[in-house]
Amino acid sequence: MWNWLKSSKTVAIKQELNNSPMEMAHGESSKYKVIVITGTSGSGRKSTARQLSAQLGIPHVIPYTTRTIRPNERDGVHYHFISDGEFQSMADRLAFFQKVHLERGNYGVSKEELFQVLETHQAAIVVVNQEGAQAIRKHFGNGALRIFLYVTKDDIRLRLEREAAPFEVMEEYLRNYTEQVIYKKESEFLLQNIESETTINKIVAFLQDKL
Repeated sequence: MWNWLKSSKTVAIKQELNNSPMEMAHGESSKYKVIVITGTSGSGRKSTARQLSAQLGIPHVIPYTTRTIRPNERDGVHYHFISDGEFQSMADRLAFFQKVHLERGNYGVSKEELFQVLETHQAAIVVVNQEGAQAIRKHFGNGALRIFLYVTKDDIRLRLEREAAPFEVMEEYLRNYTEQVIYKKESEFLLQNIESETTINKIVAFLQDKL
């Protein structure tokens, strides 16, 4: 079903790991494909990424964060949960492809982990906010396949209540909703995530001739 390119070490990989990023020219497409799951907070981005990874056999590059782990989360599954000091040490070593500071803490995608996955599989799945999606698009050009997921504010509230998320998290998600949703047109695929199986099937159909 998927026509993978043959795996090989490339100059681009070596340059990235040596902190010499290569930016794609406008309209140019990388030989690597990065499936970018972005969208509004509380729209099911992480669970969608995990399900998509399992179905397509494309690794999900798990981000690092300093925020507090929640009762329903597991280290190494939802995020790599690390201390502020560990995060800063990685940042000082330029270990992040992209990082951002949000209200709940710092978040970052490991440069080494991302490019190791791309070298082996020629494709990777990442979950990032809009800043991250823009950074990946800038670097990989048309090789970045941005999928924007969204739900209604009522859906966010119901999902967070079901997960017993802290009240301040719910308030933050709802407060930032309008600012986040305006970026939905800056993606290659826009989808309201109402039912997970339907969402995955639609994403797989969208990706079928692009990988």
